[in-house]
Amino acid sequence: MSEHATSRIQAALSRRRFLQGTTLAGFGAFLAACSGGSSPSPTGAASPAPGDTTPPSSGPQQPTGPLNFANWDAYVDVEDDGVTSPTLVEFTETYGVEVNYANAQIEDNAGFVATIRPQLQAGVDTGWDLIVLTDWMAAKIVEAGWAEKIDEANIPDAVANLRDELKGLPWDPNQEYHYPWQSGATGIGYNSVSTGRELTKVADLFDPAFATKVTLLNEVRDTLSLIHRMLQAQGLASDNPSEELTVEDVQAVVDYVQPFVDSGHIRAFTGNEYLADFGTGTTWAAIVWSGDLASSAGPDDVFVYPEEGSNIWTDNMLIPKGAKNKYTAELMVNWVYDVERAARLANWIYYISPVNGVADAITELDPEAGDNPLLFPPADVVAKQHPLPNWSEADESAILDLFSTLTGE
Repeated sequence: MSEHATSRIQAALSRRRFLQGTTLAGFGAFLAACSGGSSPSPTGAASPAPGDTTPPSSGPQQPTGPLNFANWDAYVDVEDDGVTSPTLVEFTETYGVEVNYANAQIEDNAGFVATIRPQLQAGVDTGWDLIVLTDWMAAKIVEAGWAEKIDEANIPDAVANLRDELKGLPWDPNQEYHYPWQSGATGIGYNSVSTGRELTKVADLFDPAFATKVTLLNEVRDTLSLIHRMLQAQGLASDNPSEELTVEDVQAVVDYVQPFVDSGHIRAFTGNEYLADFGTGTTWAAIVWSGDLASSAGPDDVFVYPEEGSNIWTDNMLIPKGAKNKYTAELMVNWVYDVERAARLANWIYYISPVNGVADAITELDPEAGDNPLLFPPADVVAKQHPLPNWSEADESAILDLFSTLTGE
């Protein structure tokens, strides 16, 4: 990444922290990955209230609620109290429906889906009206018939403003079941005080000086693809791009990483929990997602697009089958596709907006944001970005088994 891009990320982090103060494809393999049963909700996450709905009046559709909305950590705009979201408060004021927004309810895709899989299989309400899942998992939900079809008549702004490059995906070609929430990258994050130096590569995570202070993501696709690219840069792996990782490629990654897990150099495999770990100093360096260090970490925590390349992905809004408040969920989908509102969201959470026209609106909010590489990755970064892999059922099953030898799960 260019020195200019690096400096813009660091400037963005400093500016955001000043504003915030102290705020904060194989379906069979998918079922196997989720077969561990329900997982407890993360501490402090709001619990859905599936039986609490406002009865609709006669005549045109009326919003019902509360809207139970499960999302990832650091993924909505908040005021200085670290809790109140202007976007959600304004929605409630407009439609008269409470939003039960469960921040950090989703820490990883498979873990969250495991908590609602029995209801999805049974075809009953999961307790959630709107959920946000990464593209590969969203595809599995749609292919399984576990998502409600979205009524285009209720989402005119989303239909009009979705960026063209996010349309026509093979698993939902007519945009009937999902709309993107945000796109982002997977790279490396580190605490510059703890490490005592700048990190620029995935390979830096394996510096002996950082033993016991490194975490990797428990999202199998993110971790495996980044480390495979590191091995490629060292001439130790195949030339396959990340989206075409094979079982043999994964075996090479596992063989490389396993000694670092056994020795304790790799402290843990985590989801968004690494934000808390950076805060306590138990983690100094990690594989992380791009925007959340900017929006929610400390003043010395830095995100870097690694020299070996980064992953590019999209998290998507879906309405689970049987949702009690489907119409209200559609209103929320439409709500966040308003250009001005989308600009405020993106400029706060530092992920890439799926909304057309948002660049000019972001610049109006913050004239310095126009060249922020978290919102607008520079050409040299984009040239080395790859989508996450999508495996056959047989390959995914084998790869999940291999990955479990690393995570111990």
